[in-house]
Amino acid sequence: MAAPTPTPTVSVPSVPSAPSTPTPSAPSSVPTVSAPPSTPVPAPSPTAESSPGAATVWYTSSVAQAAAQRMAASGTVGDPACSMSALGEPDPTLVPPVGRIGIGTYGHYWCLIW
Repeated sequence: MAAPTPTPTVSVPSVPSAPSTPTPSAPSSVPTVSAPPSTPVPAPSPTAESSPGAATVWYTSSVAQAAAQRMAASGTVGDPACSMSALGEPDPTLVPPVGRIGIGTYGHYWCLIW
């Protein structure tokens, strides 16, 4: 009769147990920043307020045109008739979402009236 084949055994080194209370770490001088979500947030569905019918209407205004001419003649930006005046193109982020805006230009001077 043959001798039984020995079964190999694996020994795992013991790992010291972790302390039961976490040790506070020193505050980091570098702030942590979380990553943006991987799934983009969907845009809200269109409503009656944001429909194409509610878009701002831009039109050429004779009053704004005259104010732009006065600004160019005096070499200054600003006229009492203008809601917004600019030398060069006006910043569109400063224009409020209104129904109608009258524009007038002369040279590089702009006048917007709302």
